[in-house]
Formats: sequence, structure tokens, C-alpha cells
Amino acid sequence: MKKLLSILGLFSVITVSAQKYDCVAKSEAYKQLYKERKVVEAFEIWSEVKKNCPKENEDIYTDGFTLFQFKIDNATNEDDKLVLVREKMKLYDQYNKYFPLASTDYEVNKAMTLHDNKIDSKEEIFGLLENGFKNAPNSVNNPSAIYLYFNFYIEKFKNDKSITSDVLIEKYTLVNSLLAQLEVANADKKEDYSAAKRGINALAKDVTTCDNLSVYYEKKIAENQENIQWITQALNTLSAKCSAKPIFTTMAEKLYSVQVTSQSSYFMALASMKQKKFQEAIRYYDESAQLEQNPVVKSTIYYTLATGLLSGEKAKSKEYLNKALDANPKMGKAYLYLAQLYTNSSAQCANTEFEKKAIYYLAIQTLNKASIADTKLKTTADKMASEFASKSVSSTDINKEKMNGKSIKIGCWINETITFPSK
Repeated sequence: MKKLLSILGLFSVITVSAQKYDCVAKSEAYKQLYKERKVVEAFEIWSEVKKNCPKENEDIYTDGFTLFQFKIDNATNEDDKLVLVREKMKLYDQYNKYFPLASTDYEVNKAMTLHDNKIDSKEEIFGLLENGFKNAPNSVNNPSAIYLYFNFYIEKFKNDKSITSDVLIEKYTLVNSLLAQLEVANADKKEDYSAAKRGINALAKDVTTCDNLSVYYEKKIAENQENIQWITQALNTLSAKCSAKPIFTTMAEKLYSVQVTSQSSYFMALASMKQKKFQEAIRYYDESAQLEQNPVVKSTIYYTLATGLLSGEKAKSKEYLNKALDANPKMGKAYLYLAQLYTNSSAQCANTEFEKKAIYYLAIQTLNKASIADTKLKTTADKMASEFASKSVSSTDINKEKMNGKSIKIGCWINETITFPSK
């Protein structure tokens, strides 16, 4: 009898093993159906996968959000739509249960699921956003969610006396600093974050004046002396339009004394500028650029130096424009500025009329590089090149000087060799 039970038990194990759900094959099946726009069939198999393989991989959830949204968008009535929205929200909970590190902002996503699908549940949306920003503020990256969250506070500030101007400025500091960081970290979505910042600034303009911000930060700085995150957020908020305030310098010096980073050096540069300590500002900008790891940000700092504090020193300006281009070869506007620098020095750096024209020829070549580096600048570069053309060397000039296929060296601060076409 025992032998028979053992055989039956073994047979049972073999049968279960043979019938084991193939998560990978089934996942590939629903993905293929979705590619073929067979969403109903894809959803059915996806539902099986979610049930049988909840821990298999994150795609089950990210694909599920897409499938649910398709069904929501095509719901035939509001009741069905609401049921589907609630099911999608449950999926965010499950995602966080099985993949918590990848879904720390799940409450914000649940809030936006309600909002984006026009479900009338304002307090629920606000509560989810509040929890999301409280529990995982550094994981929130949806510009619409950030704007909506602050908009709720504006509404409550206007209608609820429990929300004071200090509370509003605190939230403004949080979202403004968050958007500033996201702008830098996500260059491809920079305009979306910039638009959210403009919207938030418009909402808060009556409360977040430089005077009000200055008073608030002066009042709070004592209790936040060791809170580097708070000081950084405050400096990010003030840097846009209020860096001339003494509190900005105080906090910039405090941050810099604790940690010398690209960001703290940049704040010191702004503070020095406002105090008209221009040599110090140059030093801090340079230090900020050298410490910066993001090539786009690094190039922007170098460009700011070249076109601002160093614009009167053409050799230095060119040096820093080239540093900007070394960091980010796609910074076409650096070529535009360099071309203008060349033409502005044509009389100063040319010894002959031909050399003067050659400098304009060099400027046109530089403008062509701008168009290649950044195609959005082609119209501007072409317009400038057209204006320079009448002052540049012509084929007649080249023939007359017997410079076909030859080169000429322009000294001065330009220090470039120009080669002309052979024909």
C-alpha cells in the first residue's frame, strides 16, 4: 500500500510539473497579440500571466497599465470606465507589493490615474499625492503630477485658513527644487519641466515674492543649519530671481562650507555676481563646470562664462566656448557666438583687406558647424551666413590672390588657419 501511495505521489508531482504554467511563453504570446492590435485577446492572456506569475518580472505590470488604459479609453459607459480605473489602481498596489523598489511613486501614479481619466474624486487624488510626495519625494518625476499637487495647495490656501503662507512656501520650495533637478537630469523632457515651473510660478506669484521668500528662509534657517537638503532646495528656489538677497549668500556660503560640489560652487558664483565680485564669480563658475558630471550642464556653465563675464576678453571667451563644445558637441549656439566674435574682430585682427574678408569666410564656416551641431539653429545660422557673404572672400578674390587650395593663418586672438577651395 505504501509503495502504491509513493508511486501515486510521484505521478502527481510529474503531472503538476508537466502542467506548470509557462510564464515566459505566455508573456511573449500576449505581447505579440498586443503588437497585432488584438487587445482583447492580449488582455485575457495577460490576466492569466498576472495571476500565475505575479513575481516573474516588471513587464507584467508596466504592460498591464497600458492594456488597462486601452480598455479605459474604449469603455462604452462611465460605470465600466470607473471599474476599469479602479482595477488599474489595484494593479499599482500589486506592483508595489512585488517590486517596491521600482514603484516607490505608485501612490502618485494612482492619483494621476484618477485625474487623467477625469474621475471626480479631488480629495482622494490629493490624499494620494500627499502620501506620494511624503513617502517618496525623490521618485516623483511626472511634471503634471507636480503641478497638480501644488495647485491643490493653492486652492486650499485660498479656501482653507489652516494652510498658511509659510506652508505654501514650504511646498513651493519642494516642488520648485524638484523640477529644477529634473530639468537637469532629463534633458529630453526639459521643456515639460520648464512648463510646469512656469505654471507653478504663475500660481504662486502673489505669495512667493523675493521679500516673502527672504523672510521665510531667514526665519527657518536657524532650525535647518545642518539640513543640507533643505538648504539646497531653498537655494534652488531663490536662484531663479532672488539671488541678490542676503539670505541667498548666507545659505550659499553655508552649503559650500559643508560640501564643495558643482552645485554649491554654482550658487557661490551667483552670490558673487550679485555682490559684483566678478573675479570670484569666474573662479566659482569655472570650479562648478570642472566638478559637473553632466556634460550638458557642464557646457552650459562654460557657455554662460564665455558669453557673460568673459565676453570682453575675446581669447578667453573663445577658450571657454571651445570647452563648452568639448563637453557637448551639440551646443550649436556656441558656434553662433564664436562666429559673431570673429566678425566683430575682422578690422582688429586683419592686416590686409583679403585677411579681413577671410575672417568672414571663417565665420561662415563656423556657422555651418552650428547647423550641423543643432539642426534647430539652421535658419538662424543661414540668415547670419547670408549677411556675412557680401563681406567674405569670393572666388574672384581667391583667384586674384592666387590662394586656390592654399591656406592663410590669422593671428591675433583668433589664431586659426583658413584653407580655401582649389577651384
